[in-house]
Amino acid sequence: MKTNKLTPDQIYKIVETIVLALLTCCAVGLGMTSCKVWRTVSTTSTYTQKQDSTQQSATITTKTVEEYHGAKKQ
Repeated sequence: MKTNKLTPDQIYKIVETIVLALLTCCAVGLGMTSCKVWRTVSTTSTYTQKQDSTQQSATITTKTVEEYHGAKKQ
């Protein structure tokens, strides 16, 4: 009857792979504890003035970019 035994080199490779997988999971987990989000708000306002047979219009457009920083609560 034949038994399958792991060589020291094979054990080392398995342990190395497990450690690298755990380090990768930790790095991803730490990277997900905070985020940055931007929101863009555009507003348009038009004013029209009629006088006799003429019409004048003025349009004002504003754009605001808001930035938010979020952090995961412990």
